[in-house]
Amino acid sequence: MKGKVAYVVADLEGSTGAWTKAHTLLGTPEWQEARVDLTKDINAVSEALFEMGVKGVVVKDFHRTGYNLIPQHLDRRVRLVSGYYTGPVVGYGNIYGADFALFVGLHASGGNEFGFLPHTLTSKIAEIVVNGERTCEAQLFAAVLSSSQVPVCFFSGCPAACQEVAQKMAWVVTYAIAKEPETYEDPTKRKAYIAQKREDLREKIKEISHPKAMPLFIMKPPFDCQVIFHEEAEARRLNPWGFAQEGKIIRFHTEQFLDLYQNLLKIAYFPKLAYRMRSLVLPLTRVAWKIQSLKHLPFSP
Repeated sequence: MKGKVAYVVADLEGSTGAWTKAHTLLGTPEWQEARVDLTKDINAVSEALFEMGVKGVVVKDFHRTGYNLIPQHLDRRVRLVSGYYTGPVVGYGNIYGADFALFVGLHASGGNEFGFLPHTLTSKIAEIVVNGERTCEAQLFAAVLSSSQVPVCFFSGCPAACQEVAQKMAWVVTYAIAKEPETYEDPTKRKAYIAQKREDLREKIKEISHPKAMPLFIMKPPFDCQVIFHEEAEARRLNPWGFAQEGKIIRFHTEQFLDLYQNLLKIAYFPKLAYRMRSLVLPLTRVAWKIQSLKHLPFSP
């Protein structure tokens, strides 16, 4: 790993501190607790990577607004990227010469009944099926990074999410963080569990092989995609684009992966006008979301 740049994608559902839906909802007291734990998780991951000899760690905050991590309490050696960007890499923005990627704290796909808060892109969507197979965010995000020649080497999240990734990317080191209700309900037990899982996460990072040995994850074209919603009305509302629709299901076909990904982003996140003006809209949202994230709980070791 010596001399390499690590790119860490950080999400909240699969982190050590997210135990309920409330922990993932912006502005709640539980979210304030969870973002402290996420910051500590990322510090543990970063420390392990620096011990392995990397020359840099770039962290992309990828939960909801992209403003969950607490910058002043991150390892000072880390470069934090918050919010969302049109490029150079779609969604990610500048990846600052990344050589390999780690997905920390992600979740299982929508439709996975065994996952903790499973969804793909948004909880409004029940399931995304590409070429007949349910697709998770890790696949989409890894394929985007592959277009920039960045392999994914590590994944952490709930056991169901880890199983999904192991089936699709067998070379990826995975680390499962289970969310048992009885652990959450006992504050003393929960605190000890979080501390132990964070330390184990730190040690698991050291099992990553050299990125040169890692293949790129490729989703092979062409793509027949079904975006399945919970409600037909929601499907209609999020389909101003005119994609073919049958009840709760929006369908489209593309020949290129980036077209597939852009179509999914349009459906999940963008009204037509906002998409056309995204080069203006995204910077404005970053300002608003940054302000919203400034208040946080005290940070203790």
